[in-house]
Amino acid sequence: MKNAIKIFTVIVVTVVLLTYNAAAQSSVGCSTANYASMPSIISNVGGLPGNDNSISDIHPRAINDFQKSFKHISNEKWSKSNDGYFASFSLDSVQTRVDYNRKGRWLETIRYYREKKLPDDVKNFVKNVYRHYDIIGGAEISSYKTLVYVVHIRDEAHIKVISICDGEMQEIQNYTRG
Repeated sequence: MKNAIKIFTVIVVTVVLLTYNAAAQSSVGCSTANYASMPSIISNVGGLPGNDNSISDIHPRAINDFQKSFKHISNEKWSKSNDGYFASFSLDSVQTRVDYNRKGRWLETIRYYREKKLPDDVKNFVKNVYRHYDIIGGAEISSYKTLVYVVHIRDEAHIKVISICDGEMQEIQNYTRG
């Protein structure tokens, strides 16, 4: 169980780092999606020190948008970030984070999945190309014009990070296990 927790933690940290790196390498197109409008994910994790999770400190536009988009959610946790605000919650074993800018406008939604919760088409696409690898987990990152899946896979010797966008798959990172 400890190994599973460690692996999941590595996945989440890697997804956060990869998302941040994608923002720094923005251009046009899906494989090099334009992430210029996305907040710095690393600076957002955990909110700011001293945050009391008071909803009165959150821009009303962000709260209204969240309530319209996620009507069935009432247990979200709000935090301030350097770039704005974010709400996070868990539903049906899927961790979700919704980011807003300082003016309360929606920027992106990130959903963190284990293999069982990944969409079937994403799982099948990865497994058809990487037949001898197991899927560890992944994330769905949706913004204004882009939907990207970042999937972590492994075999006995490697851990790879794959991105999938508009039917294109790209290997982002490859680690040797040891």
